[in-house]
Amino acid sequence: MGCCNKFSLFVVNFLVFGIGVAVVVLASLVISKDEAYGSLLQQGVFSLPIIILIAGLLILIIGFLGCCGALKENSCMLKTYAGIVLLFLVAEIILGILILVYTNQAETIIKQGMTEIYEQYDNGDKALKESLDHAQHDLKCCGVNNYTDWSSLPYGEKTGNVADGCCQVMSEGCGVGVLNQPQSVIEDTIYTEGCYMAIKDDIQGVAIGLGVVCIALALLQLLSISCACGIANKSSHYA
Repeated sequence: MGCCNKFSLFVVNFLVFGIGVAVVVLASLVISKDEAYGSLLQQGVFSLPIIILIAGLLILIIGFLGCCGALKENSCMLKTYAGIVLLFLVAEIILGILILVYTNQAETIIKQGMTEIYEQYDNGDKALKESLDHAQHDLKCCGVNNYTDWSSLPYGEKTGNVADGCCQVMSEGCGVGVLNQPQSVIEDTIYTEGCYMAIKDDIQGVAIGLGVVCIALALLQLLSISCACGIANKSSHYA
């Protein structure tokens, strides 16, 4: 049975190592999106993927150490390993619960942050204006919830303007007075979808993949704790 546990623990930790690599890759993909539309979001929104990236690196290292511990069958090392994995598992469960509980609050905070950035669109910062234009045009979106948001923002509140980046064919001044046009003209001239949903849709696939990986990791962690404790108890019994 001990040999079986030893082999199981080695295989499980090899899989944990592989999942650690997957977490690092997926988190890196999310972080890379910052370059694509980071100007639309407040600084700090991408701190969670960075934390996940660091966690992925730690998981990778733990998986490697678990493989070594399984080969050596050292009771103290295996119990320490099981304790560390258990702490990780508890932290993952708490994080998952917090994400589920505070999803709506997080959505509200992100939207408020986007609105604050849009309010600075015409404040004289040319670099910010160009960045916002390119981000909206690349994502084919306009405003936070939709294009009508610009009617309550300083740039379009009294003028009917939208950002030039909202235009399907972007050029300087193409968004001037667009909101004063008939609905049919608006739909033919600018993108009408909000940028929040565009961003959400863009990273949804990666987020689902990350969630599946985390569930698989939790199950493997439970199995590795069981195997590690079994080997440790057997090792201490014969010591």
